[in-house]
Amino acid sequence: MPATHIDRASPSPHSGAASFDCRGAWVRSKSDTGLTVISIGGEIDAANVADVHHHVSTLGSACGALIVDLADVDFIALAGLRALFALDMQCARTETTFVLIVSHAVSRLLRWGDRDKLLPVVGSATEALLLIR
Repeated sequence: MPATHIDRASPSPHSGAASFDCRGAWVRSKSDTGLTVISIGGEIDAANVADVHHHVSTLGSACGALIVDLADVDFIALAGLRALFALDMQCARTETTFVLIVSHAVSRLLRWGDRDKLLPVVGSATEALLLIR
C-alpha cells in the first residue's frame, strides 16, 4: 500500500499510512484497529526534533496503542530524549499503551538519560506486540 503525505494543516492521522521527511530523519506511520505503528529513521537532532515530535504526537494521539520503532535511528541528540519523555507523558495523559523499539544509538542515550528506566523500551517488534497486546 503506498504511503500518503499528510499535510500539517489538515492531518488525518488515525487511519491508513503517512510518511514525512524531517530534514535528516523520516517518519512513517501505519494505523489499523486501535494500533498505530510509527517508524522513525535517520538522525534526530536539534534541527529536526520539533518536526519529528510534532508528527509523532499528532499521529499517536487518540489511538489505543502506540508502537514507536526507532530501530533505524542512527543518531539521537539530547533534544530527542526530551521528546521521548514528552511523548511518554502524552500517552499517560491519554491512557494510550505505548512502547519503544530502540536502535543501538537510542539505547546508548537511554543508558545515560533514562537510568531509572521510565520509558517502555523493548528490543524487537515481537516484544512490542506482546507488550501491547
